[in-house]
Amino acid sequence: MSLLLTVLLAGILLALPHFRDVHADTATDGLATLREELLANPTSISGNWLRTLNPIVKDVQGDLVWNSTQQQGVLRIRDLPKPKAGQFYQLWLYDAQGNSADGISGGLLTQGVGSEELFMEINTATPVQEPYKFEFTLQSNQQETGQILLMVQP
Repeated sequence: MSLLLTVLLAGILLALPHFRDVHADTATDGLATLREELLANPTSISGNWLRTLNPIVKDVQGDLVWNSTQQQGVLRIRDLPKPKAGQFYQLWLYDAQGNSADGISGGLLTQGVGSEELFMEINTATPVQEPYKFEFTLQSNQQETGQILLMVQP
């Protein structure tokens, strides 16, 4: 009886990581599909990341796509180190039709990512009609302005 319980427990423990991976893949599949749909739309703009000389982002790869008509976008990134305690990454969109030269937040990222791709939906509180620049910054809880790490200029 105890042998049967041990085998059953071992089987469950071996299967758990597989179920977690399936769940994680399902979550990113939706954003990967949205990204492909936006890229296929001729009114969307997109671009690859331009890296700064900051060694934090020397291996980072990815891109983003934005559609002003749908007010939707997806950021894709990989090889991004985990930020230190008290720091986070933030995406900024700059709108040529906006009332201010200040960026509009497109979302926060509090984790790093290894060689797997990470997809993040771009969400803005203010509509962005004519973006001319996207900046990906390293922010600190202690400072208002962040350090520019990556940029896309469509």
